[in-house]
Amino acid sequence: MSFRDQALSAVRVGDVIFGLGAGGQEKLLLVYEVDQSGFLARHVTTQMSFRFGRDGKTSVNADGGFVTIVSTARLPQEMYEVALGLDRKWAARPEYPDTVLSKAEIELLLKHAAFFGAHPLLPD
Repeated sequence: MSFRDQALSAVRVGDVIFGLGAGGQEKLLLVYEVDQSGFLARHVTTQMSFRFGRDGKTSVNADGGFVTIVSTARLPQEMYEVALGLDRKWAARPEYPDTVLSKAEIELLLKHAAFFGAHPLLPD
């Protein structure tokens, strides 16, 4: 089993992982359901859900879009807690001024891609 396969098979509920859309769109994802065939994760800022196979890929949708997991690295605890808080915040569908981001949330959104980029899943 490759390192990529091992990392993807170790994904658990509560993990914050990182994927890229078909056009290179960055996706900070919170895993909320896991089974033997894959896992469900939602994009933290849009709350859009995706079903991933254990290969770390979604099916291609009617528009040709898909998401591929590129890192399952464990965020530092402080960043992880902020990501969970941001997910809860957007899940509550806040209205202004509750939509204003905190300094920690801004920091997370500016830095998470670099963190995950430094800890990639290697291709098979």
